[in-house]
Amino acid sequence: MSQEKKTNNIKSTILQVAVVLFVVVGYFLIDFPSLYQSFKGEAKFITQASTCDLHKSSCSIQIQDGTTFELDINPKSIPLMQSIKFSIKSDKIDLNELYLNIYTTNMLMGDFNLPIKNLGNGNYEAIGTLPTCPVGNMKWNADIRIEKLDKIIGARFQFKTDK
Repeated sequence: MSQEKKTNNIKSTILQVAVVLFVVVGYFLIDFPSLYQSFKGEAKFITQASTCDLHKSSCSIQIQDGTTFELDINPKSIPLMQSIKFSIKSDKIDLNELYLNIYTTNMLMGDFNLPIKNLGNGNYEAIGTLPTCPVGNMKWNADIRIEKLDKIIGARFQFKTDK
């Protein structure tokens, strides 16, 4: 075998090993779910009417694909550090992988991702507890999002707590 052929074989082997190492290292270091989510872009939410007050009644939103969501919070006082029930009604009875993400808008207090249970007949429910804050007068968003193959859409409900 000629010296040139040996050199080409060594280069080819080195290149193959480098590709395999790149794939193996990439598999463990690349966050593929996050990469996939980045292709969907930022979520687009429809916000409830400013006249709707979740302390008094439920609020309803129709999102981009025509799905309607009605959110009711109990107890109506929306207490902190106590169990709160978020009741959701929808015209779609078979929604899967719904997410309720609750967070403050006027102070960083973390995100609270509550699992939504399908109760049947378009009724859904999430139960959670909101933290207290010494500053008070917290403004909250409660986002219901639907993840489509190519985008994220949803409803954004807003409310305030006293403490």
